[in-house]
Amino acid sequence: MKVVFKHHRETTNLGDRWCSPFDHLPDIRQAWEAEALDLGAATPECDVVIYGGGKIMGGLAATFGPGDLRATHRIAWGVSTVQNNRFSLKYWRAYRRLSLVGTRDWGDNRFDFAPCSSCMAPHFNAPSEPEHDVVAYLHHWRSDKMKMTVPDGIPVLDNKHSSFKEAIEHIASGATVVSNSYHGTYWGLLLGRKVLCVPFSKKFSAYRVQPAYSTADRWTSELSSARASDEMLSLCREATASFAKKVTELIERTS
Repeated sequence: MKVVFKHHRETTNLGDRWCSPFDHLPDIRQAWEAEALDLGAATPECDVVIYGGGKIMGGLAATFGPGDLRATHRIAWGVSTVQNNRFSLKYWRAYRRLSLVGTRDWGDNRFDFAPCSSCMAPHFNAPSEPEHDVVAYLHHWRSDKMKMTVPDGIPVLDNKHSSFKEAIEHIASGATVVSNSYHGTYWGLLLGRKVLCVPFSKKFSAYRVQPAYSTADRWTSELSSARASDEMLSLCREATASFAKKVTELIERTS
């Protein structure tokens, strides 16, 4: 059984690089003859292709090559299915080619809920106590476009950082996390921190447990509204395990 995982492995966005189940579910990876590739790479001959998370669905069908189409199954795992238009031809073309869709967007009842599988990483098991009242985790180019600035004294890291471990440690170091990054918000919630999200698109609207929201020009005055969850981690891990089971059963039936 040959399984290929494809997602944005070569992007500068840390969250998209670390969203693949290939990185966080070693048991199922080892159960198959699995290979991880960048989303833009040609797909080799295989039985199953699994496409990793992020906002990839709109352009996914355009990436399907001969290897993708010859595979018995194509599966989307942890992708965003939020659409700007109620009907999108690009999205429809992708959906009709997929055997199974796991959406990271809670409330989209067309598909199974499958949050970003990074929730399975051991980094979330026992975070250290916060060292700072507030930390910021920013999108590396959207912040300037949003004119989002951070006052002196608040530690800042952006999602172009190369180390997943260091990013999680940075987010965990704050009692309150301010973020305009999808994964920065997600990881803050998984860590049980108070989170204030500064969104720039609809993709921030469907976390399993909602953070508080603000805007680029108001967030410094709305820090007290930041919201924490003590169940986000367990809910996301349960959903990930459930979807992994469904994927495994589909693959086993194929073999």
